[in-house]
Amino acid sequence: MSDNRFVFATTLEGYINALVPSGKFNNCSIGFRIPDELIPEFDQQYENAIEWGKNKLAGKRSTAELPKWDESGYVKLSYGGDSNNPMFPWVDTDGQPIPVNTQIWKGTKVRLIVDLKPYVYTTKIGLSFKVKGAQIVSLNSGNGSDSGDISDDDVAAIFGVADGFKVGSPNFQPSPTETADDLPF
Repeated sequence: MSDNRFVFATTLEGYINALVPSGKFNNCSIGFRIPDELIPEFDQQYENAIEWGKNKLAGKRSTAELPKWDESGYVKLSYGGDSNNPMFPWVDTDGQPIPVNTQIWKGTKVRLIVDLKPYVYTTKIGLSFKVKGAQIVSLNSGNGSDSGDISDDDVAAIFGVADGFKVGSPNFQPSPTETADDLPF
């Protein structure tokens, strides 16, 4: 394995849209943390990339791009769809591709292959951060809950009826005695 390739286990965090590009920017996104024991190695790779770029530009003016991770090792990555980063393969522990309709939620444990590579683009110096593959070790299927055998009438009875509210009424106004402090959420 090369000095700029890392394979590590982590847990997905934050908003996860891993397999199908969507949303305003038509892309996928994941968030995760680099393990604490690897952060010094990643930081050293970054410092080496900046030094390499300055030498390559031979004293010309340049700006150093920030690393992709923050001080705690958190990385938010967008890829696929309309983004500049290509999709990467997702596999299970048997090496089989993950079906694109699989729901992947935060809390899912994964192993990632990450390549770091220094770059110089005009006057910008930085370190590219590319995920080359992901393996799902433990899938968090989303903490969903079953409402059991509760019907629409049961729900209506629990919530009750607010004064002046009718389904579809365009002029719904809360009753004058109801304030934001009275709401349970």
